[in-house]
Amino acid sequence: MFGQPSISDYYRQLQEQVRSEVLRESEEQILGSDVDELAQYIFERYALSPIEVDSERETSWDLQDYLKDIPANRREGFYANEGTLRDFAAQRGIVEVPILPNKDLDTISKLQGNTFSMSYSDKDFHWGHDTVSRSFPVKDYQYQIDEQGIANEVKRMHQSIEETIRWKNEAIVKCNQELLAHIKFHIQQRRGAIEQQKDKMAALTKTIDIPLKKKPSAGAQVVRVAHTPLVQRIKPKAKLPEEYVLDAARVHDIISLLDNQARSFEQTPQVFKDLGEENLRDVLLSNLNSVFEGGATGETFSKNGKTDIYLKIAKGQILICECKIWGGKALYAETIDQLRSYLTWRHNYGIMITFAHIKDFTKVLRESEEAIKNHPSYLGGFKKIADTHFVSKHKVDDDEKEVEVHHLFYHLYAK
Repeated sequence: MFGQPSISDYYRQLQEQVRSEVLRESEEQILGSDVDELAQYIFERYALSPIEVDSERETSWDLQDYLKDIPANRREGFYANEGTLRDFAAQRGIVEVPILPNKDLDTISKLQGNTFSMSYSDKDFHWGHDTVSRSFPVKDYQYQIDEQGIANEVKRMHQSIEETIRWKNEAIVKCNQELLAHIKFHIQQRRGAIEQQKDKMAALTKTIDIPLKKKPSAGAQVVRVAHTPLVQRIKPKAKLPEEYVLDAARVHDIISLLDNQARSFEQTPQVFKDLGEENLRDVLLSNLNSVFEGGATGETFSKNGKTDIYLKIAKGQILICECKIWGGKALYAETIDQLRSYLTWRHNYGIMITFAHIKDFTKVLRESEEAIKNHPSYLGGFKKIADTHFVSKHKVDDDEKEVEVHHLFYHLYAK
């Protein structure tokens, strides 16, 4: 009774442990997790589970015969001089309440509830794997109770077991509620402190690399066997702010493929001179889908509108390509605007492909450079990758977000 640690004492120590655990969690986990999910995960690792009586089984009692020794100092009169009485036939009653198995039972059995009895202590109980029991003497040296006495004791033992379970459970439920609220408070407090540092939030933004790859040959396919793990509670997966990007190397692979295809048009301009923007686009689109594959759709590259090509992924359209027939410097500036109208904060690259049917191709390249540099969205960074491949940086709606635009030109003049 007195001096025995209580369930409240146990939970006071837990509160300090969980506070330290929250402080040790990574910033990514704190920011990227739902507060309730993360709190529940930590809570279930520490909280005690209340004792549950097994309603499928009945409370039972039994009489148990056993032998005991009676010391000389307990014997009366001249029998005290005859020493210890060996193997005295004694009897006790045992009342047993069935409970469901509980992983925390060993800890709970050693802790006192917030309410307790002054007439007995937890040491009077036996806490088994799936039972709680208490015994009482029926027959002892110079002591024996009758049937009514036995009935009264069975009732008293049963009552003491039930109220002890109830008192322990009341304390556990109350402390569990306080513990969960305590965990949530510290998660929210730490999250607030991190979110105040806007630069750190930007640094923690998760960069998603788009799953774009070249298609393997049919003979290179690998068979994978999926193993289903056992069901278990795991830490919530951090869902950080996401910025979808396409790796520069993959962009260059796409541009290289487009460039090789469009250059082949220049070898036989007569074949393509009568094709419009949509037809030229469809030829490029078919070639892209024959080489690359993505993880979201049947057609990784698709058309959306008259002249544009989109690289599609599950959560958006991450690369946009515009195909146009050259129509002068003013039209080219309008095409830049058109491309920008499709671009969002998630985009990092844009591609403009221009086919020129006029003889003076040098004039096309000169005027397009002027249109790029004079465009209101131009942020600088103009450079020539090749004679007919320019790169420039432009702002989108967000003045702090810039997009790299590749400008590709092809001469389809046919006499």
